[in-house]
Amino acid sequence: MRSNRTGQLFLVFVFFGFLLIVALFPSKGFAQDSRLSVAYTFGTYQPSLKTLNRILGDPNRAILQDPNYLLPRNRLLPAEKRNIVAPAIAGKTNYGLEIQWEATKRFSFVGTVSVWSGESRASDQIDLFLRQDLPPGLFPRSATYDLKLSQIWLGWKYNLFNNPDRGRFFVNFGLVGISIADLTMDSVVQVNRPDLALSFASVSSTEAQGNAFTSRFGVGGEYFLNEAISFGINANYILATTSKVKVKRHFRSSFFDIPPPPPETTNLQNVPQVPQNGDPLSTAQVSSENITDLCDPGDDLGGCDRGAGSPVELELNGFQVTAVIRYYF
Repeated sequence: MRSNRTGQLFLVFVFFGFLLIVALFPSKGFAQDSRLSVAYTFGTYQPSLKTLNRILGDPNRAILQDPNYLLPRNRLLPAEKRNIVAPAIAGKTNYGLEIQWEATKRFSFVGTVSVWSGESRASDQIDLFLRQDLPPGLFPRSATYDLKLSQIWLGWKYNLFNNPDRGRFFVNFGLVGISIADLTMDSVVQVNRPDLALSFASVSSTEAQGNAFTSRFGVGGEYFLNEAISFGINANYILATTSKVKVKRHFRSSFFDIPPPPPETTNLQNVPQVPQNGDPLSTAQVSSENITDLCDPGDDLGGCDRGAGSPVELELNGFQVTAVIRYYF
């Protein structure tokens, strides 16, 4: 997180330095008759993701459709151990394309498409029973939480300063927009027991998707390099939250194909129902009593069956700073 904040502060510093260049240094001019332009954008964006990151860092709180939480439970693997503790999701570079039509010298209509991805990884070792007549084994597990955002905006720009020989400074409004969030949660357990002729990787995964209405506002500047190309920097704040994230696909782990362990160590009837396509992604405070999980909020009996928990919200609010290379037709 510190590196992301440092990168954002650096780009903000560059942004104000760029505005100074626009104000002081003339360029080779700009093709005033060219109203249509396209631009490639790249930069930094870190959505809040407050709820999701809090869940990932709390061993007593689970996403009930998380394949790590859904691993076969036993008396040595309560909820707080199945719920692997993972770091906050860190973002990568934000890329996009923008098309702009200048209606007047002051106003421009803008359409923007951008993509962003973030990831969190964690690993540990967990206790699992492989066969009724054998003690439990300790096996390495790795977990990945991958979030991809696709965002589309339709909006307009208003030029506060416009000099054909230097550049322009403007305010930017993305009035109508949509964010599409794709969340993938993976669990991989490596089983290696040469004495049992068992060597395999059990992979389970849940894919979910949610949409949110999105808006943004900010400021930007553009410096004309020649008659066809300009360079600019935009600084925006994005507003979006989705609480309707639904399961798209779930892949079960291969542990369900292994003979059941002794009844006193696990309860196969207590395994949560397999997530179905369309189920809302939900979270709950989970505690284990022997080999039984209790959820808060849960069903009428405090259980963790389908329908328990609260919706998982994805807060996409955050600052976005991008560099822009624009081509005028």
